[in-house]
Amino acid sequence: MSRRNLTKMDFDLISRVAVMSAFSIDEIESIVNGVAVVIHNGRELLFSEGEVADQFFIVLKGQVRLFRILGDGRVTLFHLVSAGESFAEAVVLAGQNYPVSAECDPGSEIVAISRFQLINRLKTDKVLIGRVMQSLIERERFFYQELNDLRQRNPSQRLAGFLLSQGEESDLVPKHVIANRIGVTPETFSRALRKLEDDGFIARDQRMSILDIDGLRQFASR
Repeated sequence: MSRRNLTKMDFDLISRVAVMSAFSIDEIESIVNGVAVVIHNGRELLFSEGEVADQFFIVLKGQVRLFRILGDGRVTLFHLVSAGESFAEAVVLAGQNYPVSAECDPGSEIVAISRFQLINRLKTDKVLIGRVMQSLIERERFFYQELNDLRQRNPSQRLAGFLLSQGEESDLVPKHVIANRIGVTPETFSRALRKLEDDGFIARDQRMSILDIDGLRQFASR
């Protein structure tokens, strides 16, 4: 693990993150004053489920996995956070514990901002509080929809939804990651893949090419 100072490019990226977009560049600079970019040389755990949420994070480079360990020991991938995205800001503002664990890929560059820094800035401007809360509400709607999909849709429908969301880039995501992403075991993933192939929606090749996009959309939304 090593550290470096924030650059202008970093500030530009941070300013586009949902929770920070409510602030001006000067305000962002005051919030992250003294904060360094942490470069993670290996796969490292940023926090574990149940720990006090005293920091939220912005990914400048690399990727972070948000996951949960189920009662039977299985690991379920909740979300993949990519460069230019933030995570854990909602639980930090709510003063709650982290509901998932987070692990970064080797080479990831991440900024951690403390709850104290953010809350102190918000206390000075009630208008800012409203703007920040609106951005978080929109983000939480996205995650609520993802959780609802896991509860309401069967594995084949979840896989269909994932393939539709990724488009031509689905082949860039390893199949075991997709299985975790949609909350199924590798065996269930294979059955879901076979179902979509048998119904003529996709070709079971390396790219999992979509053959009938309209039919796949209808199937995913049933």
